[in-house]
Amino acid sequence: MTHDVNRWHSSPHSRLRNSGDTILRHQWRVLELLTSLFHSVPQAAIDYAASHDDHEAVMGDIPSPEKALWSAELRRLYEAREAEVRAQMGLPSCPPEWAAQVGFCDRLDAYRWVAKHCPEALHDGGFPELREDLLRQAEGFGLGEVVT
Repeated sequence: MTHDVNRWHSSPHSRLRNSGDTILRHQWRVLELLTSLFHSVPQAAIDYAASHDDHEAVMGDIPSPEKALWSAELRRLYEAREAEVRAQMGLPSCPPEWAAQVGFCDRLDAYRWVAKHCPEALHDGGFPELREDLLRQAEGFGLGEVVT
C-alpha cells in the first residue's frame, strides 16, 4: 500500500522532495543494510525490516525532526497506536532484541540518502546530531570503521 509513497515529502530541500525515494526502496535498503552489517539476522527481523514503514499507509509519515519535539507520553501513545495498526494490517513486529539494529539501519539509510542526493541538507534539520548518534551507535555495535 505504501510502496509508491514519496519519502522526504515535507523536506524544505527541493532536491530531497524530488529525489524519487519511495517507502519500498527505503525498506529494501534498510533490509540490505541489516543483513550486510549484522550476522545471523533472524527471519523475524528480516520480515520486520522489509515492512517497517507499511503502517504509514494508515497513519501517514511524521518526519523524525517533528517526532523529536514530542513529549515522552505522546511518543509512547504514537508507538502504541503504530503497533495496533501494524497488527491490524497483519504486519510482523520487530523482535525486541533486534529493534536497535533495525532502527540504526533505518536512520543510517536516511543519512546516506541525504548525503547522496542533497548533501547541503546535512548541515541542518537534525542531521549533524544524527551523524554523531549514528557514529556512536556504530561503535557500540562494533561497526565504527565500517560505518565511518
